[in-house]
Amino acid sequence: MMKRLLVIVMFIACATMVFAAGAQESAAPAADAGHGETELVVYSTIFAEYAEAMKAGFEALHPGVTVNVLNPGGTEAMFKKLESESANPQADVVHAGSMINYQHAIEMGLLEPYAPQAPGFKSSIPVGGSRLELSHPENYYHVWSLMFTGVMYNTQVLERYNLPIPRTYTDLTNPVYKDQIISADPLKSSTASSNVVAMLQIYGDEAPKLWEGINANLPYYSGSSSRIYTLVSKGEFAMAIGLSRPALVAMQEGYPVNFLFPEDGSQVYDNSMALVKGAKHPNLAKEFIDYILSDEMQLKGAEYLYIPVKQGVMDPSLPVSLESVTKDMGTIYAPDPALAEENRELIQNTFGEYIRTKGTK
Repeated sequence: MMKRLLVIVMFIACATMVFAAGAQESAAPAADAGHGETELVVYSTIFAEYAEAMKAGFEALHPGVTVNVLNPGGTEAMFKKLESESANPQADVVHAGSMINYQHAIEMGLLEPYAPQAPGFKSSIPVGGSRLELSHPENYYHVWSLMFTGVMYNTQVLERYNLPIPRTYTDLTNPVYKDQIISADPLKSSTASSNVVAMLQIYGDEAPKLWEGINANLPYYSGSSSRIYTLVSKGEFAMAIGLSRPALVAMQEGYPVNFLFPEDGSQVYDNSMALVKGAKHPNLAKEFIDYILSDEMQLKGAEYLYIPVKQGVMDPSLPVSLESVTKDMGTIYAPDPALAEENRELIQNTFGEYIRTKGTK
């Protein structure tokens, strides 16, 4: 798997340039205005470089339109802001975060269905021997890119302290890792909560015991998802419980890190998006959703190491394709929004107590 990650990092730029040149479909041209909308507000927690690219691309296709991309400070904060504004919505599109978060937003009445018109987008795709649903059954949200849960680790720190490379989530309970593991706050971060739910999927009723063992090895929880990768990259921690994409970025930047896809199972982490109920600019919002699902933006996402969800947009043998990334992985779990919602109170109570005890930084 280490070799496969290195191949992804080495060839990502080449692969995306090849397919950008060869793609048969470009982003859909701007529709005849008709609706007279000139502003679009997008709430997104996506990394800044990609956010700038999607803003610039959409504005180029829609002369006279201004896209305002706002990051409320984490996925949970984004949906709480959406909820607080429900009587007078300020956002048109909510973008990024897992379908697990979107399921709760549906139950809160914050989203409105929209069936994408982007050519080639399918509502489900094969992943790890089963099918991954990319669209909510009633079209309340749609997945536009994929990552995977697991553990980023710093090889030099492990060597310095003579620590073994972990292989599974259960390995993280080993006392030799005390104060060498960092995680974001699962009550605020979809990165952290997805790993928590992954452990629930794998271990069921035994998951709380696993959480307790891992919690014992954390000195505190990070208030920022992005910060955990910086801490590990710079050698302040040996490991971060997180997602695959930031680890690949750190590798690309030359840091001595790698990523563990746990042998006991890795959950697909999806980046989804949805139309906000009561959006002030619904027509532009729908066009934006179609734009993100266009071949052009699927390939643009690949440049930033977001795995495309549209089959046929790139050769499956290329390192950034879903087929290539998952080739040597063990068990792969699809997100389970229903399981997450059923255990929402358990997760909040358990990690609320952990965080009250250990604090966040």
